[in-house]
Amino acid sequence: MTTFRRILLIFTGLIVLLSSPALPARSAQAILSVPFSQVYQSDTTRVFLPLISKPAPIAAGEWTQHAHDALHTSYTSQSVPTPWRWKWSWNGPDSLGRVSSGKFSLPRNTQPVTGGGRVYIAAGSRGVYALDQQNGGQLWNRNPGGAINSTPAYDPSSDSLFVVSSNGRLYRLNASTGQTTGEFNSGAASDLPLPPALYAGRVYFSMGTRVYAIDSNSMQPFWSYNAASNVHTPPAFSPSTGLVVAISEDLYVHAIRDADGSRAWRSKPTPLNPGEPGSSSNNAEVKYGWPVIAEGHGLVLIKLRLDWQTMWTWSPWPTSNATMRSNLSSRPDEQALFALRLSDGNIAFRTNVGHGGFGDGGYMPMGPQPVVKRFDDGTEVAYVVMRGSPCLVSGCDGRGDSRLGEMLLDGQTITGFQAGDVRFMQNTYFPTDEQANLSMAGNDIFGGHWMFGLAHRILDRSPSRGSSANNAITVSNLPHIITSASNCGFSSTHYCSTSLVQDGDPRNIPAGFYIYYNQGKVYDQYWGAYAVWVVSNNLVLFRSNDGAVVALETGNPTSLETLAETNSLPSLDSTPPTDIPPSSQPELINVSQAQEYAGKVATVEGEVKYIFNNGKNYLLGFAYPHQGVFKALIPIPDWQNFDAPPDTLFTVGQQIQVSGLIEWYQGDPVIYVHRPDQIQILP
Repeated sequence: MTTFRRILLIFTGLIVLLSSPALPARSAQAILSVPFSQVYQSDTTRVFLPLISKPAPIAAGEWTQHAHDALHTSYTSQSVPTPWRWKWSWNGPDSLGRVSSGKFSLPRNTQPVTGGGRVYIAAGSRGVYALDQQNGGQLWNRNPGGAINSTPAYDPSSDSLFVVSSNGRLYRLNASTGQTTGEFNSGAASDLPLPPALYAGRVYFSMGTRVYAIDSNSMQPFWSYNAASNVHTPPAFSPSTGLVVAISEDLYVHAIRDADGSRAWRSKPTPLNPGEPGSSSNNAEVKYGWPVIAEGHGLVLIKLRLDWQTMWTWSPWPTSNATMRSNLSSRPDEQALFALRLSDGNIAFRTNVGHGGFGDGGYMPMGPQPVVKRFDDGTEVAYVVMRGSPCLVSGCDGRGDSRLGEMLLDGQTITGFQAGDVRFMQNTYFPTDEQANLSMAGNDIFGGHWMFGLAHRILDRSPSRGSSANNAITVSNLPHIITSASNCGFSSTHYCSTSLVQDGDPRNIPAGFYIYYNQGKVYDQYWGAYAVWVVSNNLVLFRSNDGAVVALETGNPTSLETLAETNSLPSLDSTPPTDIPPSSQPELINVSQAQEYAGKVATVEGEVKYIFNNGKNYLLGFAYPHQGVFKALIPIPDWQNFDAPPDTLFTVGQQIQVSGLIEWYQGDPVIYVHRPDQIQILP
């Protein structure tokens, strides 16, 4: 290459990099000092752009948007000193720990965010709620239009809140009052959670087949990018490269130049086909996930949802990184997490992370997204839910091999480990089909399980640790939180100094806080398929699977001196009926009516579309996937009541009637079948 051409390419790169208003100001000398090792290629041009080798750590600040920042790192350097005490709750318990009257579910994937002394919560068709950060009191509730199924983004420069609606519009609200002050109409619509990303006066969001960059002041587009397929994830933004990354339904990852909205690259990292993965297939999905930028390494991490059978391909997962890598190299269809180079979209290295989520009955939803932590010295690692044996529970198999892990992004951070290797960590146990969603604050790592929230402080991650379960990275327990417990006497502090035991599904977790007292499996009725911890502005916020938001702060957990009143309504006092007597004639309804009859005895008629044995129940489903639709569950201990095993009595395509008490199971209406006379096969 001639000297003149090299100089031309250098200055072309500088112009592209510095022309973007979303990039922080940098001196030309600082930029020119970075090696030109990255090449960005579009359909017609190749432009050399510098990468910052050690970007500054993510600022503490507040958790103002989904996954904390526009990079979606799910990490903040701010932590809240222990001990913690209960400060307030919203949409959860009343003053006696019972379920509040008027309680409702929250949309999947939504997180509480803060700004201006307020906490903001997306609530679907109910719109957006703003709460007083000090006491949890409601300040306003507005619905600008459609359903708000996505986490809002708060802009401190204008005290504005940006929300994406299912009607395809991006709304700007006055964060003090909730009044709409501007909007942009994409002309499309989507019920998916597609939270906006906010950075330096630009709002990025996905809708339909397009990704948009919107001026936060004028609400007019800087650019619109057409992915030629429905975009199923929110966008993430990389400040040092000026690239916006999103993933479309056809499993292509798109990198868009923020300078003009043109394509930098487009890559499909998996050999799988787009579509519902189901129990066993060659399909994968990206919806309900989001791209995660590892800025210090010039990477974007992409998570796929795979099929249920991936839990059992290697059962349990191996003990060493070498075997994990060898297995995944021979079976690229089993790769669930990808590390792509921001420079060209190619796979940078293989990640030793197995697939999981929290599902049941042959249905494995999208699993947890990685967390990216950058240390003060510029080093950067990812925290993941990994798989590896030996398990944290006896009887080790594919369902029991999940644990927290630290994933290396290069071969220099820890001697003896290469990029993509995972380091074993200690943690509270959860199964592979119940993996917890991750977030971090300083050295504190949090997991949002559907039943509880686990919390640990990392103590020792020195280079000698992490190569196996026997010398795992050590942690200490922070206060955990569980949905409902009664193993301790009720207190307004909601604190239990011994272990917590879940009502209705007795699992033991370390000491901490219970949301409800003696309320059973309340999460089933208000199932939200997501729980998350957020740390912001000296608060620890936990959004439970059932839609409650709990605020914790530093203080004596048994003290009531500064405890704010619980912000909830009086309890809804109701007693469900008992199981159906054999001789009764309940009302006949169809499958679509089952939710309306929850808590009542009825006979549900429909065609069997799906059958599965999950090891606990024999499941008769009336839709596929069976999530969200009525189902009949025959507990395995009750099989002895039938003349023949139930798995020999029923087939797909049969028209049947199921009678009994309609209850909730993970957000779905169900009837538990204990006797043969509860099911009638129709001619």
